[in-house]
Amino acid sequence: MACVNAQGELSNSAKKLLHAIESDALTPQEISKQMGAPLFKVRSSLREMEDLEFVTVKDERYKISSKAKELLD
Repeated sequence: MACVNAQGELSNSAKKLLHAIESDALTPQEISKQMGAPLFKVRSSLREMEDLEFVTVKDERYKISSKAKELLD
């Protein structure tokens, strides 16, 4: 699940993941269940999004960052 496409825009899967954690900080397992996506893909996307500063993580719970919120608007 690539998070950013060739044009530098969020991919549909990235938008779906970010919307999943927009209001609540969730674990990768909770995100996977909510999205109906395999856990390994969710974990991979979260690593990429953390590198891009689109998510923050605390106690293994992920939440959308202000930087990513701007991209969703």
